[in-house]
Amino acid sequence: MCSARRDGEPTLAPLSSRAASYSGVFTLLPLLSGEGKGHHGEILRAATRLAESGKINPFVDSRRFDLTSVAQAHLLVETRQARGKVVIDIAH
Repeated sequence: MCSARRDGEPTLAPLSSRAASYSGVFTLLPLLSGEGKGHHGEILRAATRLAESGKINPFVDSRRFDLTSVAQAHLLVETRQARGKVVIDIAH
């Protein structure tokens, strides 16, 4: 949750003290509000170039899940047994 600084500006500092993720805030807010849409597009294009050039190598758990095994995937993440990102296939 965000809180406000003395000057009234929002701060995400409480998240960092609990090792929480900012990604949802920075990714979703521009998409939902349209604010900074052009800049967000620039960031995504730069990330695409890095990924396509092999400079971004996501660490993905070797196990794959589908919608019938979501509970197993969640348990791996919850118990910190997942090694990297967990993939859940939602389409065939």
